[in-house]
Amino acid sequence: MALNQSGEGSSEYGLKDDWNYVQNTLEQIIPIYDKTNRYISLGSDLKLRRKGIGLLVSEFQERESFCLLDLGCGTGTMTRLLQERMRSKGNVLLVDPIPAMMRLARQRTYEDGVLAVYEYLPLRESTIDATMAGFSLRDARNLSAALKQINRLLKPNGKFLIVDLSKPDSSVRSKLISIYWRGIAPTIAYFSSGRLGLKFGALAKTYDRLPKISEFLHITQEEGFDVSKTEFSMMGGACVILLTKKET
Repeated sequence: MALNQSGEGSSEYGLKDDWNYVQNTLEQIIPIYDKTNRYISLGSDLKLRRKGIGLLVSEFQERESFCLLDLGCGTGTMTRLLQERMRSKGNVLLVDPIPAMMRLARQRTYEDGVLAVYEYLPLRESTIDATMAGFSLRDARNLSAALKQINRLLKPNGKFLIVDLSKPDSSVRSKLISIYWRGIAPTIAYFSSGRLGLKFGALAKTYDRLPKISEFLHITQEEGFDVSKTEFSMMGGACVILLTKKET
């Protein structure tokens, strides 16, 4: 088991007992999910998603076909952005634990989907060329178990794209970002989407459970990945990370 800087196991990271609360909140905010994300991310969420998709496209643009998982697909935004860039090459499978999210994602992308959580992905090992997670990996119940499952499914040298919130190593920056997600973001969500927007305060819980950036990158390496590319923005509070499965 990987150890973080405090000597504790990496399995501590993830939502654990708060998973049901966060999933129920996500289900409630589906009607305002996309619009409110634009506001609370200060318009950066689509920019970051597109940047990440660009990394995948550069890896697979010479391939005739590939198989990709959209993990925690939500309303299907990542897959739709991929479809804009690679209209016929990708065989995409949507994955999400929330039935209402899955229905909406399938309607918007016309792709097949499976209801599953990160820690139990019902697919054969070494069969997937790439996986991507857009603002969803932090919703895993157990981060270490999620990374193990993703690594299991990927072929050697398979890619895992992560676009998500991140926690800077700087305690000052980390605290400022936590204040933003705990108080400012729900206020913005309230003014943009009404009382339902206040539920976006659940984001603070997912942020608080994140490891710091250096710890996260260490954990990914311990779970069988090489770090291919990283890019951070918003004072280190958001990231685009491309991982590559190590050859055994």
